[in-house]
Amino acid sequence: MSYLDKRSKIDLLQQQIDAHGELKAEVKKKINYKFRLDWNYYSNSMEGNTLTMAETRSVMVGNLTVGGKPIKDVLEIKGHDEVISEIMKVGKGEVRLSEARIREIHQGIMHEEDEAKRKKIGGWKTEPNYLYNYKGERVDFALPQEVPALMHELLNKTNAAIDAIIAKKKDAPHPIDVALSFHLDYVIIHPFYDGNGRTARILTNLILISFGYPPFWVKEGERVIYSQYIGDVQAYGGNPDLFYEFCSDLILRSQQLVLDAIEGKSIEEEGDLDKKISMLERELDAVDPNEIVQEYFNNDVFIKIYNSWFSDLVMKVVPAVQKFNKFFKGTGHYINLANGAAGIEFINDPAKEILEKLAIQVVANKDTLTSKNAKISFFTNYGALIKGGLKTFGCNYGFEIRFEQIKYEVFIDEFSEDNEIKHTKFYEKLLHQPLSPEEIDAIVSKLTNSIYEHIDFHTKKSGLR
Repeated sequence: MSYLDKRSKIDLLQQQIDAHGELKAEVKKKINYKFRLDWNYYSNSMEGNTLTMAETRSVMVGNLTVGGKPIKDVLEIKGHDEVISEIMKVGKGEVRLSEARIREIHQGIMHEEDEAKRKKIGGWKTEPNYLYNYKGERVDFALPQEVPALMHELLNKTNAAIDAIIAKKKDAPHPIDVALSFHLDYVIIHPFYDGNGRTARILTNLILISFGYPPFWVKEGERVIYSQYIGDVQAYGGNPDLFYEFCSDLILRSQQLVLDAIEGKSIEEEGDLDKKISMLERELDAVDPNEIVQEYFNNDVFIKIYNSWFSDLVMKVVPAVQKFNKFFKGTGHYINLANGAAGIEFINDPAKEILEKLAIQVVANKDTLTSKNAKISFFTNYGALIKGGLKTFGCNYGFEIRFEQIKYEVFIDEFSEDNEIKHTKFYEKLLHQPLSPEEIDAIVSKLTNSIYEHIDFHTKKSGLR
């Protein structure tokens, strides 16, 4: 199918989407979260960011302590998410580009610990830059002294095309032509010392979103062809239509996600780590260190927490960890409250029944629930792998909620190939600040991912599969 055919198909799908009118808030949130997650992860990982998809989710919901990963990578994901979140909020209608906006976007997505590099953020490059393409040949970009004039020319050209579309002139180009042409021209200039690929994709998507189209991203398996098409245009005068055709398929994929969400279909990707990860949404009540303390830890506060967000957490995490029960014999999971003052063992019991049994113990042990260093422990014990034979193994992971006078902290066990389970702190909040539904989903996802990684690693290591 030619680029023009694909472009026509994009317009037809967009008409179908627009025909649904204003989308329900729940559907909008699901779509926006999916777009943000994939755009954040794939665009940054393409440029060397080491965060996994799960870690990208974690940063999106407010966690800035991703164990073992460079703070640069964490902060660049955070900044990238803030930039694209603002773009998606503005939506259709925000169309003109400017040097100031491009510099502002670059400042938002880049983080450098080195002071000399930090001074380069948001400014046009001062040194020549280049890369080696897929043929191993060096490709030099525009010289630093050429950048101001070239960027000025590119912005004038792009904004003139945008104005023509808005004015509905007969010779006005198609919005997708404008967006993709801008992308190619921009990466040929490479105006910044670093971050040119990410800013190119953000600005291209900004143009698309401004005209009502969804953003696109490039997945791992698509990177080689994406880079090759750009490289052919940069170095050999290749046909840009090949690049346009490629990007059209990515836009069509995003449109299909929108239609699937509208029709109530799942737009989650089935993954090896978690078969059904709930969509997360970035609506957090971030901890403010200057906020006035509203609660001190006592029995009543503990019971209030138990009856609110902790119960919600149990309802989510219990069925999630029970998905792995079928692989093991001798399984027994545990929830202990307040250092063992109250607790329960379960295997396949419904979460609701577990909460009812725990509630009886909470009432019976009310006066001992706030002993020194009180905590809630959720611990999984999967016994022995049924099909492991002499190579069988167990699997034990969990989380803890530790309470102090004015705050609580959430620690989650993370898988490590050296069998040294990492107890990583994910959240720290004042007592009156509940875990949000998004944070609860993140805890469940992190825990079940660790369990899956443990099983996956040891079954492969022992030759069971």
